[in-house]
Amino acid sequence: MSYDDVRARLNLLAVLPNLEDVVRDDAEMRALVSGTRLTIWFSVVGGLSTGVRFAGGVCTVGPDHGPPVAAGGPGAAAGPGPTVRLAFISAAHLNNMFDGASQPIPLWGFNHLGFLKKEFTELSDRMAYYLTPSDELLSHSGYLAMNTLLTLNTAVFAVPVLLGHDSDCMPLRHELTQGTVVIKVLPDGPAVSLVCGASGVIPVKGELPHPSALVLLRDLPTANAFLNGKLDTFAAAVTGDVQIWGRVSMIDALALVLDRVPKYLTPAAEPAATA
Repeated sequence: MSYDDVRARLNLLAVLPNLEDVVRDDAEMRALVSGTRLTIWFSVVGGLSTGVRFAGGVCTVGPDHGPPVAAGGPGAAAGPGPTVRLAFISAAHLNNMFDGASQPIPLWGFNHLGFLKKEFTELSDRMAYYLTPSDELLSHSGYLAMNTLLTLNTAVFAVPVLLGHDSDCMPLRHELTQGTVVIKVLPDGPAVSLVCGASGVIPVKGELPHPSALVLLRDLPTANAFLNGKLDTFAAAVTGDVQIWGRVSMIDALALVLDRVPKYLTPAAEPAATA
């Protein structure tokens, strides 16, 4: 699979789901879409597609009813409602849109294009803001928390994409065939999980019980440095800033997969989609 094909999957399946958390945790963005009941469907020639749904001040992203959520995770499915269909002639076309260099082809729902140009663009820009950190922004606790959450989400949702489509990651699949991996920021999260089975690896927002392997990060600054490649993980393991429990082979494989994410996305993530 080409670079553009893998990157398009990451943009749709790993970056875009962060819209859920921006709507849930940013009061201004939640108010912006509180009265919206709408589904925006992204489709790339060749079969890659996903939907972004808004209803009742909740956003869900996924090919059907949105990605899995652990108990206590972000909102319920937003339901149906009117649909806007956006088409892309290739993976490169989609990636260019995420980079702000091209526009989608609207196929359906023309009377809702105003929402795409205004509210959805504003929401996407806010997600991009949270995913593009600077030292100054990270000095603010609220921004640090949101950037850490979204970066953690992007990382875990990138795993099944890379295991299935990146040639360097495919051989690592044999270490992730059975069990659950949890990555958690102490003391109270955020956390993400990976459910590994013979049929695939499923990312989950939230902490699942009884993991086979567990990574605990001391606090938000430690987690942020860890996720952005600014932490000496060996030294952090010695000091206890990073704790690893359970099946270390699963963690080792996962770390190798996550090392591939910057090949396709910047360490924080590509700019968000705009319509």
